[in-house]
Amino acid sequence: MTQNEENGAPVPLRVLRAVAAVAEAGGVTRAASMLHQSASSVTRAIQEAEARLGIRLFDRGARGMAATAAGEILALRVARATALLRAAADGLRLRGAPASVMALPRLVGDTSLAALALRAEHATEGAAAEALGISQSALHQALRRLEHLAKLPLFERTRVGTRLNESGRWLLLHGRRAVAEIRIGHEELARWRGLGGRRVSIGSLPMTGDVLVPRAAALAIGAESDLSLAIKGGTYEALTEMLRAADIDFIVGPLRGATLAADFVEEVLFVDRFVAVVRAGHPLLAHRRRPSLRQMAAYPWVGPLPGTPAQRVFDRLFVQAGIPMPGVSIQAHSTAVVRSVLLSGNHVALVSPLQVRAEVEAGLLVHASGPLGGTERGIGITQRRDALASSACLAVMEALRRAAAEAVDTPGNK
Repeated sequence: MTQNEENGAPVPLRVLRAVAAVAEAGGVTRAASMLHQSASSVTRAIQEAEARLGIRLFDRGARGMAATAAGEILALRVARATALLRAAADGLRLRGAPASVMALPRLVGDTSLAALALRAEHATEGAAAEALGISQSALHQALRRLEHLAKLPLFERTRVGTRLNESGRWLLLHGRRAVAEIRIGHEELARWRGLGGRRVSIGSLPMTGDVLVPRAAALAIGAESDLSLAIKGGTYEALTEMLRAADIDFIVGPLRGATLAADFVEEVLFVDRFVAVVRAGHPLLAHRRRPSLRQMAAYPWVGPLPGTPAQRVFDRLFVQAGIPMPGVSIQAHSTAVVRSVLLSGNHVALVSPLQVRAEVEAGLLVHASGPLGGTERGIGITQRRDALASSACLAVMEALRRAAAEAVDTPGNK
């Protein structure tokens, strides 16, 4: 649901659809035909939008209506949201819905989309209704209206309760993306009016969460104080699901390259190389010369999780060196866990220098090797292929590029 930044009054999706239609058509009459509405209802919708948003969206003239710069910003995001809902309807039709499902993009309401999202997040309708701030009856009715528009059941009963079925998950995915587009449109208008509130949600993989992302966040907020950042950690699989659902704007971390899913695109920020790390005072450091990989293999290791790019690099390192695989007694995703294990015993770990920079600078951990050949991997940004980055996202991504340039200059990455 969208809101006026000043008074919190909702701006209905039906009103926003009128804004996009008039911007595309250049006038009320044709827009009304596109929306299957009367010209007077479209005119009232435009007036309502301008009143609620406190900004002029169109210039009126003898030849029609032309969107102002602010109107173009909002209309673009609403058009993208509508296209996502149209894609949702296309997918439902492939799943057996009749042709009438194609009316969904111009008829679905804010409450129904919010009800679907919250019902997916909560175990019961009662909990979802409470989160949305409406009665359970009202939420139930909103979901039934949505199923009527979808022309297919969206839920299935299981032994543990009711959950979304495949059609419901498909509609939810596109609905979340559509709502995100509209949110961005309102944030851009708020910026236009000199108001704050632009938000960016970053998915951070473990090796970027200690130095790169925090440094970029500081740079971005220092340059544009109206930004609000949320940094969410997790596995690559978890973060890609969040990215697809528009719960995060992009992911920062090791790139997948040739194995990247077709609906994503990547940007390389820098090339990282692993180093072997041990605690200060480790027996491997008893001699002046750095230990060999064979010497390190005699000790227990903290290994990467199975199936990850780091695991493939780990395995390849020893195979190429012709050395038997070391004993891996712990496999960990969390940087904090790896640090704790290293500090409490004689384990060795293969990590990015960025992950342990603070501990190395404090003298707690030591690089037992220099950057190891064959461990190179790209570190960068992953986005949805169809994404149109907001001004806030562009600012944060530029800050990431600056932070990455700084990271390349660290001793462990040279």
